[in-house]
Amino acid sequence: MDRKIITSTGVNENGELLWQVHFMSSYYDGEDNVPVDERYCVLAKSKDEAEKKVEESIAKVAAKCKKGADQKIETTVVALENLIIARDSSSDGRLGFNSINKLSPVSLYCGEDRKVYRLQACLVPVD
Repeated sequence: MDRKIITSTGVNENGELLWQVHFMSSYYDGEDNVPVDERYCVLAKSKDEAEKKVEESIAKVAAKCKKGADQKIETTVVALENLIIARDSSSDGRLGFNSINKLSPVSLYCGEDRKVYRLQACLVPVD
């Protein structure tokens, strides 16, 4: 089967969209409340299907959360055009220096290039 690269938001040949299921809560680690912020990206035909696909993973994360803590789930369609390509920058910097943000955006260096193009994410079929 000839499958094409998907470069913008829209349904694929199976009628699915890219969804993000965002789980937010917190737990107590013995000293402080630790926020929980888990994001899952899935291909699904509906919001309910997207949430069902990550139900088991969310249950595992929710089990360690603080009893009585607010637990919130937001499920939204992801616009591929808004995704930023990033790289792991956790080992950047001097000895003893830790990057505040472990993901750094990847962009075109040259201003002339940035006026004409931008880097964005896409879905590439595996087979």
